[in-house]
Amino acid sequence: MYAEYRKVVVAAVLFFGACEALAQEAKAQAETGALADGVSSMVGIAAGAPLNPLLPVFGAALKAAAFQHAESLPETERPRAYAMAAAGWQGSAAGNACVAVSAVSGGAFLPACIVVGVAWGWNTWNASEGERRDAQRCAVLRASAGNPKLRCASMRHRIELAAASTPTFIAAQDLVAP
Repeated sequence: MYAEYRKVVVAAVLFFGACEALAQEAKAQAETGALADGVSSMVGIAAGAPLNPLLPVFGAALKAAAFQHAESLPETERPRAYAMAAAGWQGSAAGNACVAVSAVSGGAFLPACIVVGVAWGWNTWNASEGERRDAQRCAVLRASAGNPKLRCASMRHRIELAAASTPTFIAAQDLVAP
């Protein structure tokens, strides 16, 4: 009944999902990845991809357990746990989205979806390197100071997009000799 709307739904979810994939803190990346993985799994199932329909249910339970475990870790170990979760879930979401598009288009590029998922996960992991490094430095600082409760200024580090420089046109007439 809804077969004619599958392509529109898949395209809309992929478009709006890509807008969310900006640089974020590791915890926010993990939350975004968990949501994107769940939604992309459901979209893949709706698109007719060969996925287990219980996958989103089991995935939600595992994600809740992973978040609870990460919150129980010391502050300096949380960025690594969140970054690992974010890399896995965002990579899985990218792979699921690729599978959904492949299922709608006939399945021609289904094997490439594994590469898409791994590449997206690897990129997500690399994007959180600064935050993970700051957490390691904070742990070393606390150990050397002998104060496990020492506040580290770098622990609230936010991943920021580099400001893109705007090219300016300089004409030969604008150059002046000293």
